[in-house]
Amino acid sequence: MTGLIFTGGEGPFPEREILEIIKDASITVAADSGLHLAEKFNIKPDFILGDMDSIGNVDDILKKYPKESIFRYKEDKDFTDTELALLFLAEKGCKKTIIIGGAGARTDHFLGIFCLFFRAQRPDIWVLKEEIAWNVEGKFSLSSIKGETISFFPLSEECRMKSAGLKWELDSLIWKIGDAGISNIALGDKIEIEMTKGRLLLVKNVCKQEYR
Repeated sequence: MTGLIFTGGEGPFPEREILEIIKDASITVAADSGLHLAEKFNIKPDFILGDMDSIGNVDDILKKYPKESIFRYKEDKDFTDTELALLFLAEKGCKKTIIIGGAGARTDHFLGIFCLFFRAQRPDIWVLKEEIAWNVEGKFSLSSIKGETISFFPLSEECRMKSAGLKWELDSLIWKIGDAGISNIALGDKIEIEMTKGRLLLVKNVCKQEYR
């Protein structure tokens, strides 16, 4: 089961590539002002949670949703609204989680979401305003466009991997936390990664293609 989180900060337009990624979501949660982003996608979330400190006219807006779908927390709490949404979906039985939003706005919130990829309970995909990031472990393949930029960031103390479809293949590399592979280039219509040890975050640009 796949869970979808709309969070605060800037998010993408509903491009075709993004709609394909989220089409199979079973449960949708809006984390605080992520509700505005969900509405931009014309998606009515199944649940809304957070301290609601970033939603303007919050009481008027929440009137449109069933009371039982709203979980309101105190501002003084140990978890961010995005973390709460991630844990909430795990409790609902979601094995895969997609986060949309979190770009721009506050750098600390952006880094907070990035840090979630190091947790045991972590997202699988993060869709920002103009980029998409995947948690890569085991065997992974991705459709690509020749010439597009692909970057990699280690999520484990040691990463060893094999690749195909990149200008600079990753086969001989051993990466550690703090290393990065910036601005690699796709050679064709498919990229393949096999992690023999550890995990990576793969980042690519959103394909600008209007959904029709």
